[in-house]
Amino acid sequence: MSTIRCINISLELFGVFLSLILILSLLLYRIEKDALNSCFLKVLILNTLLLGSDAAAWGLKGRPGTAAWYGVHTANFLVYVLGYFLLTAFTDYLVNYIAAKGPVSRKPVILMRGLALTAVLLVIISQFNHMYYLIDENNVYHRQGLFWLSQMWGIFCIVLNAGLLFHHRKKLSDKDILVFTVYIALPLLAMLIQIFVYGIALLYLSTTITILCIYLGIQEEEANKRREKERELTQGRIAVMLSQIQPHFLYNSLLGIKQLCDTEPRKASDALVHFSYFLRGNLDSLTDIRLIPFSKEINHVQDYLYLEKMRFEERLNIEWDITFDDFFLPPLTLQPLVENAVRYGITEQEEGGTIWIQSKLTSDAVIITIIDDGCGFDTAETKADGHTHIGITNVRQRLESQCHASLAIISIPGVGTKAEIIIPLKEGIL
Repeated sequence: MSTIRCINISLELFGVFLSLILILSLLLYRIEKDALNSCFLKVLILNTLLLGSDAAAWGLKGRPGTAAWYGVHTANFLVYVLGYFLLTAFTDYLVNYIAAKGPVSRKPVILMRGLALTAVLLVIISQFNHMYYLIDENNVYHRQGLFWLSQMWGIFCIVLNAGLLFHHRKKLSDKDILVFTVYIALPLLAMLIQIFVYGIALLYLSTTITILCIYLGIQEEEANKRREKERELTQGRIAVMLSQIQPHFLYNSLLGIKQLCDTEPRKASDALVHFSYFLRGNLDSLTDIRLIPFSKEINHVQDYLYLEKMRFEERLNIEWDITFDDFFLPPLTLQPLVENAVRYGITEQEEGGTIWIQSKLTSDAVIITIIDDGCGFDTAETKADGHTHIGITNVRQRLESQCHASLAIISIPGVGTKAEIIIPLKEGIL
């Protein structure tokens, strides 16, 4: 095997290995499954297949046997076809990237697909009339007279992408323009060289290098998204925590504990423990970036209800029906909902009422339900208490953001309120 042949195979197998790493990284660590990431994933997959096909073509070149004959024919055919599809996929990625910055037409993608199909059709025809290439009886690939035409399709597609980039340059940052220019310029230069020079696989090596540059840019964008998401979650946790530590609740709890100190010291001691646990739970929510066990959230709710029960006594009744607790959810999820049931449902009635807290496992989700038989309210009207509105809004946002769960609140004036959280199994279960 010649030195150049070994170099080509080594470079292309390295490109395959690198592309596979990038694919796995994109699948494992991307924040959002959006159109842009999906397009780039297609680019990576096509590039991997293209490099693998070209490596196979070089490796099987000149080898005897029926299997090698079919292998060389198939590999060379795929090199041409996948090259056209790769250019189309990149155009799709470029259009989606620009679309994230501002409006852009999808016509270039449609045009590229039409060009790619035409180019593939000519490659199929070339299998019979050998206008692009010929594989001789020794299983060796040879360029033919119209080989340059096969490259012109690719050059035209690259020029089209360059025009698209230039037309929308004002929507992109300097870094974006630089990366995409490199992607366009390097393959174009390699393609022009390969029209006249045959031997070194410059085209696919340059494509892999530029794809790596784009990937690094994507990772930077993903890191920015991750930081922004963590910032929003932190702000949400702070808002919820502050909404729960309200002066009137602290005052009433401490006053109740003070009164118990004179009459029931042991009960006062227990109340003080629950009070400290409650405050600690709120403060811990600031550092709990990830989901927490449902049992931990239940403990926090129990600390809160102990203090409210100390105040309202027989007016506040709690019924527990926890049939499943082996899952995770965002911190400070249940307590704001339970507090709403206490403050706006039960305690606004002179006779008080009951709160039912339930959890159950279904075939595809965990369902948590908080029901009260209080006075109810019109869900179309926002409570005047800004803390309540902030708390519920943030609970809903964090459920959706952290475990793709939903929160629905149904209330009927004079009947009661039901808050239901649905957590998909794949998101919230161990």
